[in-house]
Amino acid sequence: MVNQWLVPVLLGTAFVAGCDMGPGMIMRGEGGSASYTSNGERIYLTGASESGSTITSTGRGIHQRMMGGGCAACHGSDRQGRRLMPQFWKIAPPLTRDSLFETHDDGDGHGGHQRYADESLRQAVFWGIDPAGMPLDDNMPRWSMSESDWQDLLEYLRS
Repeated sequence: MVNQWLVPVLLGTAFVAGCDMGPGMIMRGEGGSASYTSNGERIYLTGASESGSTITSTGRGIHQRMMGGGCAACHGSDRQGRRLMPQFWKIAPPLTRDSLFETHDDGDGHGGHQRYADESLRQAVFWGIDPAGMPLDDNMPRWSMSESDWQDLLEYLRS
């Protein structure tokens, strides 16, 4: 006889551990066909390169472990930023061209540092360091990808 609480507890534990029982498969584009305007858009939305090159992340927060996928899992498919679940008090900042490279004011969630340039954005994505040399929030994954994939993602973020 199976304990009536065993199945819900195991399912809940698997979900919190980040097993792909939630929307993570959707965010990565699994289980359906999707078209992308560029490799950079594909990387942003899914965390996967069209070439099949490995893109990995470390230091992810619980939201990214649960949701999987690329940048969009936290920053939104519209690049406007959003609240992170289950840590609803934390907000991933927007990754629009304007918020990264243009106005970049203190009210956009990026903190008090200056706007990004190509190299400072690389530092943020790869090493979790903002333009002022300060560490980003621990929820921000540190990504690893090929130079060509990085250039494609950078082009997409600049669009």
